[in-house]
Amino acid sequence: MPSRSRQVCDHEMPHLTCLSPYRAMGVSRAALRLFANGTPRPLAFVGRAMTNPLHPRLSLSAMATFDWTFEQDLEFWTRAGLRCVGLWDRKIEAFGFERAVDELKRRELALSCVIFGPFTLLDPSCWDAERASVLRCIDVVQALGGGAVYGPPGKGAFDSWDDNAARYAEAIAPCVAYGESRGVRVAFEPTLRPQMSFVHNLRDSLDLTEISGADIVVDIGNCYAERDVRNWIRRVGARIGLVQVSDVTIGTIATPGAGTRGLPGSGELPIEEFLRAAIAAGYAGPFEIEFLGIGDVDQDAVLASLARMDAMLHRLGV
Repeated sequence: MPSRSRQVCDHEMPHLTCLSPYRAMGVSRAALRLFANGTPRPLAFVGRAMTNPLHPRLSLSAMATFDWTFEQDLEFWTRAGLRCVGLWDRKIEAFGFERAVDELKRRELALSCVIFGPFTLLDPSCWDAERASVLRCIDVVQALGGGAVYGPPGKGAFDSWDDNAARYAEAIAPCVAYGESRGVRVAFEPTLRPQMSFVHNLRDSLDLTEISGADIVVDIGNCYAERDVRNWIRRVGARIGLVQVSDVTIGTIATPGAGTRGLPGSGELPIEEFLRAAIAAGYAGPFEIEFLGIGDVDQDAVLASLARMDAMLHRLGV
């Protein structure tokens, strides 16, 4: 639960450089409140666009604005000052793949990734259509200068990990080969949702990478509770296809948090330490804010979180 609001003094927060864009826009200290972990955000954004471009390796996924159209995403990305974005294939299919590429080029937006759906691993008759969808995503990424495509591996049979892995390797193989020919990384996400994936942690992901040739999406909001997780991030190393960033409010027994992923800065995870582990592993790609943002979008909170992440990446010197 959030702590009670109180007076926030300058001397208490000298390290919070993420506030500088808002101070420059005239947002006063009195307009701030505290999250549970003691970090501030504006109660109400002043409604002006972020005038300075954000860090080129900072991205925002279209999943964070789940119910928005591609047109709405474009408008917000531009207003926020983003230079790199993550796409969802359903949105750009509705808009038109070629139109989407043209619009992104016009706005000079780079890509962190395009997300596609999971494979129907237990029904190979579905694979050709699902592969075709992945190949379209690869073409979009290649047309915009590179990045990754990824999706969850798919639901597997119970207690049949090796068979599930073999099925995924067969399903994804033409996509991996096509991606290599186009300079696009093809990756999978080890999500905690069993209806989406039979792979749930980085340790098993490394095994699936060896079997399938696909790279790994390191999603901090999914892997944060794994044993020795920062070491596992370093071990994934060159096979990191994308790093995704979110936060989780865990809470206590007396006051449990929601336990679901949210915007960086809204929870308790030591996000900077996770990013340091990825950087130490040699990762040089985008850091994408990604979580399932269903329903109304708190645009002020998203802008504040982008500012925090922008400051963090500059502080890390990437």
